Order: sequence, then C-alpha cells, then structure tokens
Amino acid sequence: MKISSFGEVLWDDFPEGKVLGGAPLNVLVRLSALGADCAIVSRRGSDEDGEELLRRIAAKNVATHLIQTDPEHATGLVKVSINHDGSGSYDIVYPCAWDKIAVPAAALEHVADSDALVFGSLSSRDAASRAALDALLDAARFKVFDVNLRKPHYRPERVCELMRRSDLVKLNDDELYELAAELGSPYHGLEQNLHYLAQAVGAPHICVTLGAHGAIYYCNGQTHAHHGYRVQVADTVGAGDNFLAGFVYKLLSGASPADTLAFACAWGALAASHHGATPELSLADVEELMHPSGAQQAV
Repeated sequence: MKISSFGEVLWDDFPEGKVLGGAPLNVLVRLSALGADCAIVSRRGSDEDGEELLRRIAAKNVATHLIQTDPEHATGLVKVSINHDGSGSYDIVYPCAWDKIAVPAAALEHVADSDALVFGSLSSRDAASRAALDALLDAARFKVFDVNLRKPHYRPERVCELMRRSDLVKLNDDELYELAAELGSPYHGLEQNLHYLAQAVGAPHICVTLGAHGAIYYCNGQTHAHHGYRVQVADTVGAGDNFLAGFVYKLLSGASPADTLAFACAWGALAASHHGATPELSLADVEELMHPSGAQQAV
C-alpha cells in the first residue's frame, strides 16, 4: 500500500514542550506503522526546528524527500492548550513554510503512483499551497479529504469544493452540521444531514466521527455505525488522525464497512488514551481493545 499526503508539517507546542504534528503527517505515521509506504508533500523552514522535524519524520519511517525547504518562512508551529476534559484548542501561526508548498514534478509523479492522497482543509488557507493541492488532486487516484475546520483558517465554499473532488471525506459531527447547513440542509438529525451532504457533494464515502461515541459511515447510499470503545482519555490531539489512518488502511485492504469502522474506532480510542498525536501503539494493542483476552463470548 502506497500512500501520499499533502499539507502541514509542524511542531505542536504544548505547555510541557514541543511534539511533532500536523494532521496529514499524523495519518502517515500511523499508516507507516501498519506497513504502508508513506511520503508527505510539504515544506519546512531553513531553521533548526526544520532540521529536527526532518529527523523526527524520518525516524517515524515516513519518506521526507518531498518536503521542501523555504528560505523565508519559519517551520510551522501550533500553540496547543488542553482543557479539563482533554480537548485541545489551537493557535496556528500564520504564515509559515507549509503555507508556501510548491509542486515539483517529483511530487506529481509520486502522488500519481500512490494508492491514495490524504489532505486536509488547513492547507488551503494560503493561495500558494492551495494551488499546489489543486494540481496534486488532478493527479491523484483516490482522494481522502480530512476536514479540519479551524477558525479563521478556512472558507466554507472552498471546503465544499474539496468535498466534491474527493472519494472519501472524514469529518466530525459539528463539521457535518456546519457544512450541511452551508449547502442548504433543512434537517436537524445527524443521519439526515449525512445523507443530504452525500447527495450534495457526491462523495462515495463519508465518515463522521462522534468522539467517544464512535463513528458513522456512509457508503453506496447506506449508513453503518460503530459506537466506539470507552477509554480513559489523556488528550484527544491526533485521535481523529489515528482513526482516519485505520479507516484508510482497512478500506483500501477491501475490508467490510463494519470491520473498517471497528478497526478505525479502536485506533482513535487508543490514541486518545495516550498523550500526543502519534503515541507508540501496536496491532496487539488494538486487538486487545477490540477483543480483550480472557473475555467470554458475548451472548
């Protein structure tokens, strides 16, 4: 399985120190741990933060040859605050190097040769990276849109345009309601809005995450649900990215909707039970969460 991603590589600056981050990178880190061949198209500053970022990404077995160096803009930084329930709030510094991603021929070739391209809405906040993403979408085989609505860094009309160009859209329930309303939905129910959004944008696969309550998946006109796994939450930073990695891995492997959702929800829950976006986790950890050893067969 060969996966590319496009967008932000950065440092999440927590009160206790900096941690490697950026949603498109977090997804690849987990996919690489699952055995996928992963590379990210991005840009970093010509600074010490950028050098250390490259070292850390390479150590996660994600290819760095498509990460450009910007001589003018600093490596990306996000100042993260965690509230009492483990949820994060983000101050995303602008502009920075990943706002200025270009599209060399090597990036186009790599994306065209990949099984999927993963990207988010944040990378469209600047005209330079927005144009680069448009070019890569034209080359991609299977387009995975990870919606991350971070005010004031998005325009709803651009997000809707990207959904129309995508094969798989992942978003949370608040984002679903906001974007469905943007497209004229008169509905109040989650499934009603999911079907409305699916019809409005034409994406064949849409997955809506529901935090601790699992996720719902629209595919071929039908919805499938998983109600999640209960864990002790450390923080939710990166939980959605780990969920998406598990979802993409199973979907591209040909798993059933039920198995795909269960696997993805397990990765998201495990990530939330640890600090940071890409904690060290294994398939054995996932299996233990999904099928606890010694548990009796449910009646």
